[in-house]
Order: sequence, then C-alpha cells, then structure tokens
Amino acid sequence: MTPHDPLTLNGCAPTPLASYLKALGVLRLISSPANHVDGKAPDPRARGWWEGERFHLTTTLRRDDLIRFFLEDYAPSPIIAPWNGRAGFLEGDADEASNRTGAKLMQAIEVILPASRRFRNMRRTIQSLRQNDGLDRYNRLRAKRKKLDRELKGLSGNEKRTRQEEKKRIEKLEKTTKIALLPTLRSKTNADHLAYVDACYVLSTDDEAAAPLLGSGGNDGSRDFGVNFAEHLQALFDFDNDTPREHSGAELSAALFSVSRLIGERGSMGQFSPGQGGPNATTGYEGDNPLNSWDVVLAMEGVVTFTGSMTRRLGAVVGGRAAFPFTFEPSGAGAGNLSPEDSNRPRGEVWTPLWGKPAKFGEVAAILAEGRLTVGRRTARTGLDAARSVARMGLARGISSFERYSIIQPDGKMPYQATPLGRFHAPDKPRRDLIDDLDVGGWLKNLQRAAKTAPARARIWMRRLQDALFQMTDIHRSADGARHALIAIGGLVGWLATNQKIRAFLKPPPLLSQAWIHQAYDESAEFRVAAALAGLGLPPPEPRGRAAAKPAGDEVSLANGDIETSEMAPDKPPMRSVDDLPMAIHFAPVDEKRFSEGRRAWSDGASSPTVVWRAGDLVSNLIAVLERRLMETAIRGLKDKPLAGAIGAGSADVAAFLWGDFDDARCAELLAGLVWARPAQLWPSASMESATTLPFAYAALKPIFATDEILRRRGVLNDGARLPVPPGLVARLRDGGSGRDGRATDDAVRTALARARASNLPSPFDPARAGGYRTDSDGGRIGAGVQADRLAAALLIPVHDWTLMKSLERAYKETQNA
Repeated sequence: MTPHDPLTLNGCAPTPLASYLKALGVLRLISSPANHVDGKAPDPRARGWWEGERFHLTTTLRRDDLIRFFLEDYAPSPIIAPWNGRAGFLEGDADEASNRTGAKLMQAIEVILPASRRFRNMRRTIQSLRQNDGLDRYNRLRAKRKKLDRELKGLSGNEKRTRQEEKKRIEKLEKTTKIALLPTLRSKTNADHLAYVDACYVLSTDDEAAAPLLGSGGNDGSRDFGVNFAEHLQALFDFDNDTPREHSGAELSAALFSVSRLIGERGSMGQFSPGQGGPNATTGYEGDNPLNSWDVVLAMEGVVTFTGSMTRRLGAVVGGRAAFPFTFEPSGAGAGNLSPEDSNRPRGEVWTPLWGKPAKFGEVAAILAEGRLTVGRRTARTGLDAARSVARMGLARGISSFERYSIIQPDGKMPYQATPLGRFHAPDKPRRDLIDDLDVGGWLKNLQRAAKTAPARARIWMRRLQDALFQMTDIHRSADGARHALIAIGGLVGWLATNQKIRAFLKPPPLLSQAWIHQAYDESAEFRVAAALAGLGLPPPEPRGRAAAKPAGDEVSLANGDIETSEMAPDKPPMRSVDDLPMAIHFAPVDEKRFSEGRRAWSDGASSPTVVWRAGDLVSNLIAVLERRLMETAIRGLKDKPLAGAIGAGSADVAAFLWGDFDDARCAELLAGLVWARPAQLWPSASMESATTLPFAYAALKPIFATDEILRRRGVLNDGARLPVPPGLVARLRDGGSGRDGRATDDAVRTALARARASNLPSPFDPARAGGYRTDSDGGRIGAGVQADRLAAALLIPVHDWTLMKSLERAYKETQNA
C-alpha cells in the first residue's frame, strides 16, 4: 500500500523522557507482528523521524486507522519483572499473595477467557512463570527471611543471636539464588518476555547489572514498572470482557496527537516524567498531577527497545560488565543544575538519539542495539566521553542530536527522575578532539581521581574544567569552552604547585597543541598579551596556514587563523636554547630540561626559586617575573637577556595595558593556562595598530628590555655589542607604584637613555646631548600619566618586531616628531 501523508504525533516530543519513549513505542508496535491480535504487523514499513520537536510517521495507516489499531488490535507486551516482590510471584505467604496489587493483576490477566487474543502474550508469560522452580525456591527463602524478621522482634540473648545468624545465612542463600535465578529465567521464558528481561538486566553466571533506565531491575523503590503497566492497562481495557473502556479513545487521541481533554485520573508514572507527584513537584498546591494511562503504556512499550548486552562494544560499561544503549556513568559535566557536592549520586546518564530522516523501526533498533560510542580505542564511559565521541563522529550515523538525561534522586525521600540536561547537537562533519591532548599518559583521568579527595578549591576548578571540556565538544560553544578550559587548567596547576604529595602522583599538564589557542582566541587584547607572555622562553611557532602569515614591513595581517586546517596537523615539540627560560617555571616547579624537549615533569624538591607567581594582582606578578628572569641572567651566566618570546603583542595591546583599558584578572587567568600550550601567532587588527602611538617613556625603555640578538639583527647594535638592563631600574619603577606624576618614570627614562648612549645608541632626548629633556604639556615630566609599576610590568611583554622598531624610531632617531 502507498503511504498516506505523514502523521505528526504532537503528543510525542523529545522531552520529557516518557514522551520520547512513547514515540519509540508507537513505531515499534505498528511494526511488530507480535503486538497485533492477529499476529500481523499493521505496517512493517512504517518510518519515523524527529522534526520541529515532534515525532512524525510515514505509514499506510491513517489517523483513524492508528487509533483503531490501539483500541481494537493492540496486544500488550509481557512487561513483567517476576523477580520483584510486588510483581505478584514472590509475595511470601498466602495473605500477601491475595492482597497485593501485583498478584491480583496477574491473576486477573491469567484468568481472562482463553478466547481473548489481546492479552495472550501476557497470559502465556504468566503461566510459564508459575511453573518456574527457581522462582518457587526464591519465594520460599524470602518467606523464611520475613518470618525470621518477625520472630527477632520478641527475642533476646543467645536465642536472638542464633536467629540472627540463621537470618544472615538465609540472606546469603537468597542472594545466590537470585543470581542463579536470573540466567535460568532468561533461558526459559518465552521470546516475547525476553526483551523486557534484557531491558532490565544484563545477566551472567555470577552477577547481574540493572539498567539505570529501569531503576534497580524493573522497579524504582517500591514502584514496580510492570505492575504500573498492568494497572494502566486495566484502566484502559475491561479485563472481564476484553474491550476498551469508554474513555480510552479520547485519552489515546490526547496521548498521540495532544488533543485537549479533561483527564480525570491522577497519579505518577515515576522517573520517566519528572514533576509528577509529591508536594512542590509542579505548579499549583497539589502534589498529584493528571495522568493519561496511554502515556504510561506506550512509554513502557518504548523502553523495551533499550535492551542491554554483555558485549563491550556497546555505549557504556555498567559495573565493568553490562552495557545498555547510550547509557553512561553519571557525570555532572556540562550540566549546571547538578552539583558535584550532591550526596544523591545519579544512577546513570542516558542519551536518547534524535534523527531527522525517516527510518524503519528495524533501523532504529539496530542503532540502539549497537549503542556504540567510542573515544579513540576505548569505549565511552561518561557523558563527557559521549559528547567527545559524537563531536568526532558528526552526522555519520544519521543522528542529528541527542537529548541528555540524568537519572537522579533530587531528594532522599523523593523517587528518581530522568532530568533533562540539555540537547547535544552533532556537528556536520567530524572534528578533531582537542581533549585528546589532556588524555596523554592518562593525565585527565588521574586528575579526576586526585580531585575527588582534594580541597574544595581544587574540586571547584575540576568542576569548571569538566564543564568547559563539555562546552568544547559543542560546535556552538567550543570557543568559550576552550578559553574556560585553559583558565581551569591554570587554576588546577596552581593547586598542584603547592601540593608536593599530589605532584608525586600527578604530572604537569601535557603539552597542548596550537589548535587550543586558535579555538580559544577571542581577538581581545587580554588574550594576545597573555599569549605573548606565555611564549616567553619558547621559539617562534612554525607557519600553520593563514594563521602564521607574517606581515611584510609594517603591514599587519588581518588573518586570525583557519581552525579547520590548523587543527588537523600534529604539532612538533618545541625546541629552544638552553639560555631560554620558559614562562611555565614561574607558575610551577617544572623540570626545565624536559620542558624544552616537549615533555612534562616536576623538578626535584618541594619548591623552586623560579616559582614567583602568587595570588596577587597581575602587575605585581609580572614585575616579580621580570626581576626573577633578570636575576637568573646573572645566576646562570646567560649570554643574553631571557626576555625573548615565541610571539609578540602589538602596539595597541601594550597601549591598552598601559592606559588601564584592560582586564588584568582575565589576562592573569588566561596566562596561567596558556603557559601549558604551544605558542601560536595571533595578529591584532591593522586599524588598531596604525592608530596607536605608545608613550615616550615606554618607547625609551623597551629597547633596553629587548634581547641583544634582535637588536643586532635589526642593525641597532653592532656585532658583539650589548645593551644590558641598568641595575635597579625595575626596582625604581616598582617602588614608584601606581602614581602618575612621572617622577619614578622620569628617573628610569634618564637612566635608560644614559645606558643606551653607552652602547652607542644615542637619543635626541638624552640630557647629555640636548642639555635636558624636551618639554611637553606635562610640565617637563616625560613619564607623567603612566603608572610606574604598570610600565615596569609592560616591559616584560614580548612585542612584534615592528612594535619594537616603532619604539626605537620614536625615542632614538632624530626626527621632527621624536
């Protein structure tokens, strides 16, 4: 038959989980011969897909045909968990067996007239379970344990201890009997029931693991999902004459097509639809919500598709043995509504796939049966692993996105809830996973392990890192994620730097690729200054596509990099001169030699004199670094000033820093993370550079803080000549503080000009040549308006060659505008 116009199931949306499961249930039932009273699928070629936040069907069934099928021809699946006490098979004694809801429902279905075809699947399953010897033995042990519980209340002394020992023995037998029961039950039950057994448990000879999606084995606390399913079947169908009840059709239209009607029944369907049941669980004053029985029935029919397996090829491992489709270990990463300090740990995390192209149920079932997400060669275990896998995979499997759920208990007295954590969109094409850099040597895994018992400060940084890494996998938030991850890495290293015990267990961060910088770059002055400072002591980066195109002369390239091309090629380990000092040594006690080889290791000893970065402000820390590097020049007998950087900041960036139009705290946070990444060139805009004039004081001082090698290369110094930093110059600026009267700066400039003259670098502003400073509107103080300490800090920032040359032209060439 030719399919009719697509049906839009407005009652089936991606959220809540119950609504998603309804859609799967509808597609499965109209495609399944076993769920038709005549054993003939209504439309085995039916296809379903998600579009506009609704589920759509292409089928030979019209709307009325679909309604008629569920009311007249639908044969419910045997959703029964006989291992649960409330299911009606393990009641313990005759009184319980006659009074419990589960027992009554199983009896009612079992005694339905043999001519009834609707409940034949359930009836056959119940009858086969009644004959299971394992259930009978397990039931007797449970009854004996309950009897011992009652007897212990009235006993004391030796007799009580004896009975307690007997109870422990019975409990042990009960546990081993259940473990042995489940595999036997699976092998002997009928095929119709097998799917639900596998959706609840993955079984082995010595253990079992329950699917988080179905609680602790088909139940959530005292709620047995199978009993709940049967209760709502009874609400929809008259068990006495096997006919739909009067309200069933209207409720079905509401469940499938969101047709408005007044629903008289109230209750909860458990974890599949959060916000149902309990005080303050929803709007209004009452705790119970209206409940459509078809929502419960169809959702349970859909959950059967999430069957587990022992194979490790599936999406996630539960307890190291069992695996369920797109089910992962609990993870709070990327979900601000979950607190890592919450004592109610989630049972698990489930990702429900959404696809935008029509697919048969068999195709959907195949995706769920495989449920495979991998990170490299290992199986995805957590939500972050899943996000990384999806980002790598792209749309290769036709899955456009996933809805992410955490099965969590909001409060110790409340039932578990499938809480939506947000939508995760698959990228159009596979992308390189930058988080791989943190996986080197198992560093990220070891960091997570160490952070579990760390102080609160470290745990907060760890949570920020996990959230940021999750952002990085989202194509819409990857740039923010990379920046936040760099900041979090810097914060965590700050903790490691002060904890020698943890350093014995955890190495410094692995070397991050240039792609991290390209992805995180936000075109701000703070980022460029931080990147330039982080490159101190490292060689220039190799050209990488458009991002590394150097400007010709004084021209500035506007290209900020092509992430797609630069990410795909691996970076080479940096090589540097033995005279260079990497910026990282000022943040943590790292082994310099191994650092120069592109490796990471801590230095020997509890501390290092080069670690001078503290919790203070950016300016004071930069001055401390500058003074330490100058001190190391003398201590180590270095041939040149250790002030060269892999990349340079621009004039506009330095000007922003000097005039205070700059976020110091943000720059410091970025710098602490960027020191662990390979340098990458970042160009400021041409318009900003051309319009920027740096203060004369900076122009006079900066050449003193450039390496002799670059001054010789630029022809400023003769071969063999040197331009050392005058002793005490930095200290004068530092002690000048934040004042803007120019006194400390004026003295420093006078000293710098005299030192330059001694190195054959004359200046028209040199008092020895001009008879005093030329005066400006500042009243004769050249350094007026510039904070002395901020000027000292700016001298540490590596700059582009053309910025240095502009400074030389301004302060040391006799021009009309000098």
